Amino acid sequence: MSYWYHIFYDSPPPPTINDGLNIAVGILLREMWCLANYQGSNPITDFNYKTFYERHAYHCVHPDFLSEERVNKMPKNGIVAAVHSSSHSNFYSDIGHRIMANTAPLNEFICENPNRCPSRCRCVYRPANATLHVYCSGTNLSSLPLELPPLPKSYVKYKLDFSNNTLLRRLEHRPYFVNTSVLDVSHCGLTEINMDVLNTVSRFTVANLRGNMLQSLPQKTDTVKISGRLLIGDNPWKCSCNNSWMIGWLQSLSHQISDPGDIVCASPLRMYGRNVLKSTTEYFCVDPAKRVERVIAKASFAGSKRDLKITLSVVASVEAIILLLVVTGIVIYKLRINFYRRWKFHPIDRDECVGEDMDHDVFLCCSSEDNNPHGLRILREMESNGYRVCYHERDFLPGQLITDNMAHGIERSKRTVCLISNNFLRR
Repeated sequence: MSYWYHIFYDSPPPPTINDGLNIAVGILLREMWCLANYQGSNPITDFNYKTFYERHAYHCVHPDFLSEERVNKMPKNGIVAAVHSSSHSNFYSDIGHRIMANTAPLNEFICENPNRCPSRCRCVYRPANATLHVYCSGTNLSSLPLELPPLPKSYVKYKLDFSNNTLLRRLEHRPYFVNTSVLDVSHCGLTEINMDVLNTVSRFTVANLRGNMLQSLPQKTDTVKISGRLLIGDNPWKCSCNNSWMIGWLQSLSHQISDPGDIVCASPLRMYGRNVLKSTTEYFCVDPAKRVERVIAKASFAGSKRDLKITLSVVASVEAIILLLVVTGIVIYKLRINFYRRWKFHPIDRDECVGEDMDHDVFLCCSSEDNNPHGLRILREMESNGYRVCYHERDFLPGQLITDNMAHGIERSKRTVCLISNNFLRR
């Protein structure tokens, strides 16, 4: 007759036991010895891991409970080695047999950690590899969270996934970076990274910056020592002479860069699609006009007037095309408002404050008497779409003149939105 057995406690066993499953003591020791049933006729006893952990989450309260050192000690006592995982649990071998209790996979045990977890994110602690995972991918973040759930142990590290947040334009420093091992900010809208953040990121095990809008890095970046793996491909790198230092720096990190084939130039046009690691300073810095002069000199040296005329004709055609493109661009820019009104076509739809150090995206200017459901609905609509809003009832500094607060709010915001109401006009 086969049966399975649950072990329940009103509270977790004391953390002072130092062997086996950390629970084989007293009554539990005697019960598990009986359940092992070495000399009886019954099959090996089932131990319902899943129920035990779901009821008390002991491995989350005392993470050392599931350490590899403790699991390796289990076969020595001869008790847990004779106990199967329950047929009600998820622990089965590759061929469908229930596994022994002392071989339960540690990576199956996770602990949800909602305490101070950022809004719309998921925070999970994994005792098996001592990491606290923070999943915030695709949650419309416009800036990094100010705080995260506290680490359960001093040796635990954060693994941060902030990918696919296109409103995230700047990578700002956060105190929890000190205890971070993996940072993923791929496919966001990052346009710049300052030296302070870069020095911190350089110590991460993995830093994923792929698919952003980065055109260059601070020039002192070549003094930064990268200790982990770096992914920076699929960014629109600007391959100008001022950025030629990147060639040597990236080549020195070729064994740490995981996507070297995707680090290509986007501008200027003559460098489009060229791999940065396979370029030279000459490609970055030599003026195209000088290259034309070299072609002309070679043609002249060969004494072929016909070749020289063809070269000059090609140069003139290229210059004419470039001039035509420049004039066309200027005309479109000047008439952009008319284009939009006539054909609802708006090619200049972009953030004109990119790169500026602003505290807010919007300053909401309204009457204090409009702090009502209608006015607050406008505030919530903007913030739910990822905009950082400066709102007087919440963000004005106490003790200062309201005019000073308004001036500071307007200066430190990218846009100003006025809520025109009767209350606003009366004031």
